[in-house]
Amino acid sequence: MTEWEVVGVIVVLVGLVISVAGPMVKLNSTITRLTVQMANFTQGLEEFKDRYKDQLKEFKDVHEDIYEKVDDHEHRITVLEERREDR
Repeated sequence: MTEWEVVGVIVVLVGLVISVAGPMVKLNSTITRLTVQMANFTQGLEEFKDRYKDQLKEFKDVHEDIYEKVDDHEHRITVLEERREDR
């Protein structure tokens, strides 16, 4: 093997390493960004679930309050009608 053949092989190997390493670095950075985005998404989803649970509890409390106010409304209407008739 001559010196130029060795130099040619080394140049080809360096080119091969560069052509493989470039996409690998890009892929690694893309995977890192996706991992960070998924972590942020998961955290946001957990916060949303917590807010949703709190909101459901609040709606339940409001519903119970309204139900207590409206409960037995037939009896109250009857009492009001009887008062009206007595006048």
